[in-house]
Amino acid sequence: MVASTSVDVLVHFSRLASEVSSGAEILPLLASAAIDHVHADGAAVVEVVDGGKLRVAASRDVPDTLVWWQEEADLVGEEVGERLIAASDGRFGRATTLPLVSRGGLFGMLVLLFVGERELDDGARQIAGALADLSAIALGRSQEMSKLARANAELRAARDALARTEKLRALGQMAAGIQHDLRNVLNPLSMHLQIVERAMSKGDAATARASIDECKGVVRRGTEMLDRLRSFSRQSPEGAAQEVDLDVLAREAIGIARPRMSARSGALCRIVEELTDVPPVVARGEEIVAAVVNLVVNAIDAMPSGGTITVKTGRSEQEAWISVADTGPGMSPEVQARVFEPFFTTKGAEGTGLGLAMVFATMQRHRGRVSLESAPGQGATFTLTFPLPSGTENATP
Repeated sequence: MVASTSVDVLVHFSRLASEVSSGAEILPLLASAAIDHVHADGAAVVEVVDGGKLRVAASRDVPDTLVWWQEEADLVGEEVGERLIAASDGRFGRATTLPLVSRGGLFGMLVLLFVGERELDDGARQIAGALADLSAIALGRSQEMSKLARANAELRAARDALARTEKLRALGQMAAGIQHDLRNVLNPLSMHLQIVERAMSKGDAATARASIDECKGVVRRGTEMLDRLRSFSRQSPEGAAQEVDLDVLAREAIGIARPRMSARSGALCRIVEELTDVPPVVARGEEIVAAVVNLVVNAIDAMPSGGTITVKTGRSEQEAWISVADTGPGMSPEVQARVFEPFFTTKGAEGTGLGLAMVFATMQRHRGRVSLESAPGQGATFTLTFPLPSGTENATP
């Protein structure tokens, strides 16, 4: 007879099954429930494993010959129960097999084993069937969660790979520009050293000291260039978010992107800063610098004949923003509609189509947004908007 036919049994089992996360945890619960609530003399949960075999994945109150039982997977239904009875060394005489099926998928079988010729009555069979169905649903949910976890892991890996690709491209551009600027820095250094040498030979200490001071300034500017490149190369997307100054980040990004103008052919662009001392926002500073660098470099590339790039900061209500505007050719509505899509580029073989997609992803992670205003012949303005921390004054400066 059934120990309990109460709905509470199924509710309790459903709660237990929902709290575990894998078949390895669900199946032993099912085997125990078959003994405790259906009063089977023994219970075995059989599953199909890699290699096309059936094996007992969980059991209770069965001999060791069943704990380790496995056979080829060409058995179906009651045949499985008969094989388990045969392998029980005469302990069991009858078996009832219930499939574990959910959403068309067969996850295995629950085999209830009985001593002698005892069978399940109708009430016990209903309880057993309900337990098998609940277990199958839990197994299906566990399988879906595992698939989702794998998909998320693959998505994170792909995102990181894309970020590395875009970062290497940007580093290559920055390195080319800094190489050009360093050459311009080192040429005056050589000239000042020659002046120092001649002044020393003539005993002109004042001229020598003046040239040495110039040399120090040249070395300092060269070091600053290398420091900016090193800081950019060490970006860590997992860094902790903290309060950052958008004006400081904008200046840093301009310093990193400026050498890009020197590394290309064509007329130079002019960069204008309109920074307004906005309140701090909570962000990963290195990611915001990378996003602004991307926007400035794109603006430079959009104006091969030269033009003006304006980098602004500002605020409105509970938001602060950085914008990068250019006086380039602008974009058609069709291009604007796709500009943030991964791998979409208007630069041909020179573009990866990842830069603006990474900017978009960065703003999503910061619970902000990136917007675009453009029209053919009217240039383009990208704006990165961030929420201000709670408690920031509402008054607009």
